[in-house]
Amino acid sequence: MIALALICFLLGLSAETLHAQALERVRLAYSPGGLISFPLTVTKEKNLFQTEGLEVEPVAMRPELGVKALLSGDLEYSYFAGTAITAAVHGLPVKVVMVTNNRPLYSLMARPEIRSLKDLKGKRLGVASLTAGEAFLSRRLLKDAGIDADRDMQMIVVGNTPERINALKAGVVDATTVSVPVDFKAEQMGLKRLVFIGDAVEAVSGGVAVATRMIKEQPGQVKRMIRAFMKGIAYAKEHRAEMIALLMAKWQLDRDRATATWDLTARTLEDDGTASDAAVQTSIQSALEMVREKREVPVGQVVDFSLARQAYEELKKR
Repeated sequence: MIALALICFLLGLSAETLHAQALERVRLAYSPGGLISFPLTVTKEKNLFQTEGLEVEPVAMRPELGVKALLSGDLEYSYFAGTAITAAVHGLPVKVVMVTNNRPLYSLMARPEIRSLKDLKGKRLGVASLTAGEAFLSRRLLKDAGIDADRDMQMIVVGNTPERINALKAGVVDATTVSVPVDFKAEQMGLKRLVFIGDAVEAVSGGVAVATRMIKEQPGQVKRMIRAFMKGIAYAKEHRAEMIALLMAKWQLDRDRATATWDLTARTLEDDGTASDAAVQTSIQSALEMVREKREVPVGQVVDFSLARQAYEELKKR
């Protein structure tokens, strides 16, 4: 310790400066505010990137710009897994290397008199657009219940979340899909949660993506990024009370909503950084539906979990 202090004195540097210089600085595109970024918030708040030798700078930007920044080399990582899968489906050289959320954080909300999914046959479904991600999830959920939303229901384009909630409250539509924690606010307005979609549908909702070249050129760094996120997710699952407090502070939720929000969010968090082929295919089909295409896209075109599997095995041995 004395030797380190002497070196710092001779070089005119503090120990903190030396530590900062030892960290590898990288940038990660993300969208602030949404709960999908919760693992990023925890990992950053608990300084777990530093344990893997990384200084991560989150950069707020639109999802499509995040993919462009990966390809141009302006940043190394993107936390827009869904957008990265869409880009990869259309041939761009990007891949999701880790999944943090393997189920969607959405609920299907309905009018109070609707008792079950089967009651929606012949009813009106409010959507942001016919090709929006939440519309795809609604169709998928209803299909599993034996309802073809396009044939058995009236699909009404209403707009963004506030407009859809107001339309549902006013009776303009009978059901709509909204994200967590908006669903809890809708319940307080007297609307009914029919299904938490995360309990019914597997899909890649949150995760880390890179330009494909990073997997070959910087596998060690990518694996360290993945390990840090895995540590963050493990920490979150082991500290429920702290996570509820974090939701109250960062997302400005009251305790009851923060508690319910955390309990739903925790069910979507993936320990080993991977997703099933079925979950990836759901996300691929969502990407294809946006452009009204029907074709086969192999899972390996959009994801590469080889480094996630290595990272998980290494953490289990520690």
